[in-house]
Amino acid sequence: MKTGLRIFIPFLIALLLDGLTKAWAEQALSSPIPILGNFSRLTLGYNTGVAFGLFANGGIFPLIVTGVIISVLAAWLVYAIRSGDLSSVAVWPVGLILGGAVGNFADRMVDGRVTDFLDFGLGTARWPTFNLADSFIVVGALLLLLIIPKVKSDEKEQTA
Repeated sequence: MKTGLRIFIPFLIALLLDGLTKAWAEQALSSPIPILGNFSRLTLGYNTGVAFGLFANGGIFPLIVTGVIISVLAAWLVYAIRSGDLSSVAVWPVGLILGGAVGNFADRMVDGRVTDFLDFGLGTARWPTFNLADSFIVVGALLLLLIIPKVKSDEKEQTA
């Protein structure tokens, strides 16, 4: 299967799961639902800013920033696929990042905010509420950080 097609699978999984869970959260979460006591709960919230509430009420700015990031990532992805520079192990992380980014972008396009519902913390010390798209972006980025040294090492061995 070609790289471009393989990257579509994690992209589509991230996009669909994110959209379905956001729709569910908006319908089902009228009040917080504890999962692991007060540490983990499902709490409906909205973010008008970018990651973790930065630049909240930023108007169109978060939409523009997200659009630029998606455009740059997509352009790099097309270049990497065409030039053969995208390692096959990077397909899933990049697909997850792009799927999460597009999921949040699409959500923001509807009403200028992103639906969040995953809530972690202790007492009043809470991590900013987030969603599956945010999780896919973070997990994809962490996976890339883990595999890049391995890919670089393999490339050095092949050229030596």
